[in-house]
Amino acid sequence: MKRKDTVKLISADEMEFIIDKDAAMVSQTIGGFAEMELGEVTFPEISAVILEKICQYFYWALQYSR
Repeated sequence: MKRKDTVKLISADEMEFIIDKDAAMVSQTIGGFAEMELGEVTFPEISAVILEKICQYFYWALQYSR
């Protein structure tokens, strides 16, 4: 997987989650962030525990939406 095919999501407690860009695009909100062009989006109000569940949901939705 190429680096441009991934995006890094950073939680409030500075935990980093690197996920497929396709999975991140499941969320129209994240896809709208200007930071997506840089491949990195910071969420200052979302804890790592919650962001991990969000990432899991993205992959679940990507798998079952097709």
